[in-house]
Amino acid sequence: MLKLGIIGAGRLGSFHADKAAAHKTVQLVGVLDPSEPARKNLAEKYHIQEYFTIEELIPNADAVVIASPTLLHYKLGEICLQNGLHVLMEKPMCDSWNNAQKLVETAQQTGVVFQIGHVEEFNPAWLVVQAELQEIKNGAPAIIDAVRTSGYTFRSTDIGTVFDMMIHDLDLVLSLIPSPVLWIDAAGFNTLNRQLNDIALEDIANAQVRFENGTIARFYSSRVAPDTTRKMCITSMSSSITIDFAARTVKKFQPDQLVLQGLFNPKLLAPDTTTKLAPNFMKEHFTTTEMTSDTVPALTAVDALAKEMDDFVESIQTSRQPRVSGHRALAAVAVAETIVESIRKKRPIPFNTQKLKEPACENKPLVKT
Repeated sequence: MLKLGIIGAGRLGSFHADKAAAHKTVQLVGVLDPSEPARKNLAEKYHIQEYFTIEELIPNADAVVIASPTLLHYKLGEICLQNGLHVLMEKPMCDSWNNAQKLVETAQQTGVVFQIGHVEEFNPAWLVVQAELQEIKNGAPAIIDAVRTSGYTFRSTDIGTVFDMMIHDLDLVLSLIPSPVLWIDAAGFNTLNRQLNDIALEDIANAQVRFENGTIARFYSSRVAPDTTRKMCITSMSSSITIDFAARTVKKFQPDQLVLQGLFNPKLLAPDTTTKLAPNFMKEHFTTTEMTSDTVPALTAVDALAKEMDDFVESIQTSRQPRVSGHRALAAVAVAETIVESIRKKRPIPFNTQKLKEPACENKPLVKT
């Protein structure tokens, strides 16, 4: 049995504790949190040990879930990784690339599993469209629009919406596009944190990321919005795919073979012919396919967080990299940090490609088993 401890007994820590307690090969051994009510709640619920310091927890665990405030991720992660514990760390990994890079290096040196909780990677809607995105994975340029909004939750108040919400979509897009980021242009502002005069705590942000292969990805996130939205539209020359992560549905819009093969040229048509074709042209030469759980069994609601825990445990048991390793998640931190820099400086920022010397979609092997 894998002995696992929970660091951070808040909302997400409680969710992870639920998944760990239900896992057949995991023994939930304890919880660490400075809040006595939160700590006692989990300890009593699962009959596990309360820990008051990380030094007390480490000898009694093989792995930990770190679900603390982001500003504590580096300190807690470094201690756990240095002591040989496998770590599942909630996103974002850190609020700076430098600290995130140090954690990745420590994990590589100790040969432990270091996974970051980008749970949308396990969303069935994202998994279903992977085959449809092969053209883009192979390097074809794309236009991508991602929107992620919600009302204010009073959580993750130590970071802004870029690291809190947008980073989900950054991770997904960076895992998809096999091309270097060239530059970033972003804007954002505070709504609830104006008295702090700290734009790093932006509540609303919009960013445009340009890739070397011609791809443009636009990201919008707000944590003070009237509606909750989790959508991404990925458009290439052959199709446009809209993913609704919340509803777990996919809509695909594409032209027929005549258009795809370049055999239809409107400039070669006589005016009277175009007049006849125009009313029904889109219906006759373009199709829309909607995928839901009713038509695609793979879209049936699953517990993505449980799948994430499964991946973490299996990675440890088989000495393989998890789906979202610390190394891969490093890319999202680097881009998020540059977005915040662009917001602060109010101008486009060339991306420092030295931060991503290898493609974001590649994982380094474990150093040792």
